[in-house]
Amino acid sequence: MDAMGERKEHRQGSAAALSGRRLADMTKLVPSFFGFAFVRAWDDLAFSRFAALFPDTPWLGQDIVSLGMLPVFLLVVLAARRLAPLYRRPVLVIGAPLMMVAAVVFYELSLGLPDGAQAALVLSALLAGAGAALSILQWAELQSCLNSLQIVLYVSGSFFLGSLLGWMALDAGPERMAVILLLLPVLSLFCLKAAFAKIAPADLPKSDWGAVRFPWKLVIVLGVYEFAMGVTQGGTSFGADAPVLGVLAASAVLFCLAFFFSHRFDFTRIYRTPFVLMVCGLLAALLSFSASSAVANVLVSTGYALMFLLLTMLLCDISHRYGVSAALLCSIEELVMFTGVGGHLVAQPAVRAAVPLLQDGTVLSISLAVLVVIASMVLLSEREYSRWGASFFGVGSRDSEADVRAAFVERCDELALQHRLSPREKEVFQLIAEGKSPSEIEGELYIASGTLKSHTRRIYQKFDVHSRGELVALLQENKG
Repeated sequence: MDAMGERKEHRQGSAAALSGRRLADMTKLVPSFFGFAFVRAWDDLAFSRFAALFPDTPWLGQDIVSLGMLPVFLLVVLAARRLAPLYRRPVLVIGAPLMMVAAVVFYELSLGLPDGAQAALVLSALLAGAGAALSILQWAELQSCLNSLQIVLYVSGSFFLGSLLGWMALDAGPERMAVILLLLPVLSLFCLKAAFAKIAPADLPKSDWGAVRFPWKLVIVLGVYEFAMGVTQGGTSFGADAPVLGVLAASAVLFCLAFFFSHRFDFTRIYRTPFVLMVCGLLAALLSFSASSAVANVLVSTGYALMFLLLTMLLCDISHRYGVSAALLCSIEELVMFTGVGGHLVAQPAVRAAVPLLQDGTVLSISLAVLVVIASMVLLSEREYSRWGASFFGVGSRDSEADVRAAFVERCDELALQHRLSPREKEVFQLIAEGKSPSEIEGELYIASGTLKSHTRRIYQKFDVHSRGELVALLQENKG
């Protein structure tokens, strides 16, 4: 019993030490938490503010802000190789908060205009969307500089903090609201610069990358999810607080799981498999058809927020592993949100009255449910588990061998699969192949020295080698 007690105490001490080291490591990039949280809070407040301009159609104001984001995302998708990385372009870095501040100033001035105020407010909403979109993409570039576990912690933590700040500020008076909206973009800019200054040069976003194809299948699936959710959100019974509560719940769960339990299992598997993303999107979309209470609305929003968070983490992880532009990947993801705008319009009484097929709510719900189920099966069509997600974009495939980083990751994945490495062993193997020292691997994966030695020993056994040098040599032999 004494020996068992000692082992239990040792495990608890190791877990506590790892949590302490994880917390210390996270403090190095505190600006990442607060900077992106400021942008998230600004977005929530701006959406709420413009939605209030159209009380009879609560989603119309938010949709106008979303439409303001569209040109930015389209521009980055079409010209990513010329624009990315965005953080290196001072005009874009400063332009994002300037547009957000200008939108607030324009909004305040528009309120004093007796004639033409509606048009001026719409222009203000479009400007707010453009500034917010550009800022979001710059923060996506920053998050792609982090390792897999850090991406989970920083993205979920920032979403939680941002939603909480925005929710708390909703009751502020008009004057205080204006001051808050003016300050948040400026504070976010300073945080962005401070965060990038702390990133190691080797981890900064790349200016070039291999071939990338447009992920039509992924876009279709996500578009169906967004449209189904948009129909529910556009209804009058959908509470305004439900989306915020959903984000708070989903981000809190992800952060706590990653922070306290990542030493027990490979947490990154949660977004590197199609099943979790598919289940989150499928449940959120299907539950939305029967959402008729506040609790149901929160559950729908939580499922949708969880899917969005996991997808964001997946794209940042793909960017980090393969060197592809995070701004490009996230712009493609964000383009899908505009199918949700279509769902909001379908839910409007005037549109339903004009289209006979939309007048029967039961027929519409059944049709959408069938479409959602069929679309979800597409996520299982990419069978390459080691590169799931990346295969949708064509990165790391043989068509992009010019990208040295992608080819390297592919070789590591193939060897790991061939020698039946566990997910954690695969990550250790890749870091060893990259030439990382034991201390660097321990810090990046948040594992103890003894755990690393145990993983390394099993890797050597599976590869039938006896040293790090032999392992790297084996990888070199398999370049072809």
